[in-house]
Amino acid sequence: MPKIRIVQIIGNLSRGGAERFVVDLCNEMARNTRCEIYLVSLMDNGAEGFVKDLDARVKYVSFRKKAGFSLKVFLKLTIWLRNLHPAVVHSHLNSSEYLFLYRLYSSRTLFFHTIHNVAREECPGFWLKNLRGIFYRFDKVKPVTISENGRETYRTYYGLDNDILIENGRPSLKTTEHLGALSDRYKKYGSNFLLLHIGRISAEKNQEMLIKVVQKFNETEEIKCKLLLIGEIQDRPLYMRLIKLAAGDPNIEFKGAQQHIADYLSIADAFCLSSFFEGMPISLIEAMAVGCIPVCTPVGGMKEMINDGLTGFLSEDTRMESYELALKRALYSHEKQALKERIIRHFETHFHIEISARKHLKTYQQLLDQREGPRSAFALQYESKFK
Repeated sequence: MPKIRIVQIIGNLSRGGAERFVVDLCNEMARNTRCEIYLVSLMDNGAEGFVKDLDARVKYVSFRKKAGFSLKVFLKLTIWLRNLHPAVVHSHLNSSEYLFLYRLYSSRTLFFHTIHNVAREECPGFWLKNLRGIFYRFDKVKPVTISENGRETYRTYYGLDNDILIENGRPSLKTTEHLGALSDRYKKYGSNFLLLHIGRISAEKNQEMLIKVVQKFNETEEIKCKLLLIGEIQDRPLYMRLIKLAAGDPNIEFKGAQQHIADYLSIADAFCLSSFFEGMPISLIEAMAVGCIPVCTPVGGMKEMINDGLTGFLSEDTRMESYELALKRALYSHEKQALKERIIRHFETHFHIEISARKHLKTYQQLLDQREGPRSAFALQYESKFK
């Protein structure tokens, strides 16, 4: 029986949440021996990206595009897809428009696009929004949302109600040999609360408020907080303002991009995400995977992922006073161990990558069956794997 070819396509594999998810999704789906999984990156990816994390069973293709639109890559991708004849092509982030010509050509491929953020932020341009909207409206591309909030923003922004909701996921995380050294550096004496923020330096992550909250906390509380900010610099002017804000403060450290996230999360007292808006953050799922207590603002998918007081803590809004109160509730909780155990169970039953991959494959199966009939090749291979 021929394998079912599934292509996941993304702009690049730099260190971001959507990029991390796409790699994990491909790795998990590649475990199905009757699926042939391709991961296409339009751009080249340096040593700091996620390419090295790909399973050997995933076929990786890069078109080495430079910044900006490339007609050459647009045409090369179209020809490559025509030769491959995949059953499913699933795009992410800013890769969707590179499929325009192949969508017009192919009547046999199913197309999907995941909206990883608030719909307006994911596709802000008027012409781009309307172009995507045409494909969504006429069922040429199946829109995939990742949370109830994301679904609501899609339906409001595009005026449509035809999205498919599939939550993000991550595999279970393992610590590395670096854990001991990190613990010695940050937790050896146990005299501080260690807070961890994971996210690119950008305005929507609201790191300025988080730093101010930590500084205010340290002015009044006996036990101090040490905040580590991990993530790439997307907005350099903002980064310079944050550096100035934290100048001379020994309790604020900017760590840049880091590879051993599980090690940091395993020693942190809390994971802090103070965003103005979010989709369904992979960093929050990573925190839950190791039982690191999340303290988040009630935006995007985070307010669905966290049951306040049971699987983390949500502030009332995005104001400093509200977030500081949520942080104190987390740090001074008397049932931290039970809280950590509940968080891990919540991850395992809701946000493990196996669950997300299963939902993706089931969605592909159902739509292919509608086109091919109830005993399509994909249905048979799916049943053998997940019966």
